[in-house]
Amino acid sequence: MLAFTVVGCGRETAPESSVAESVIVKPVAEIIPPEPPPPPAISIWDAARAGDLEAVRGHIDSRENLDEPDAGDPLKQTPLHCAVASGHKAIVELLLAKGADINAKRADGLTALDIVLKDDPGASDDDRALRKAIAGVLVRNGATAAKHK
Repeated sequence: MLAFTVVGCGRETAPESSVAESVIVKPVAEIIPPEPPPPPAISIWDAARAGDLEAVRGHIDSRENLDEPDAGDPLKQTPLHCAVASGHKAIVELLLAKGADINAKRADGLTALDIVLKDDPGASDDDRALRKAIAGVLVRNGATAAKHK
């Protein structure tokens, strides 16, 4: 008769579980974001100048950089500068709500607030009222003037 003694290393080991841990599987749509839609045919700067709210929204949906200066414009205006200079308050509000840099400067050093505060003796009362409303939106959202001309 032969006897064997099994000796361990002195550590107690827990018996391995026969039940596997559950793995959480997420749908692919939650892991990989959907491709953004293509941007509209009109540039975001031209859309902001023209007051084309739907086209600006289309550019935002396509994840366009809202602070990108217009390479074809000698002033290197952002879409916010274009909307302010053209008097499109709704587009100004949309761009700010979506994170546009309120204090971005054009090539000449002017911010959006500087642009709207520029003196225009030929402006009508309606234009002045609109510019005042846009200035109010800008100030309420933290705009500062770089210089006032």
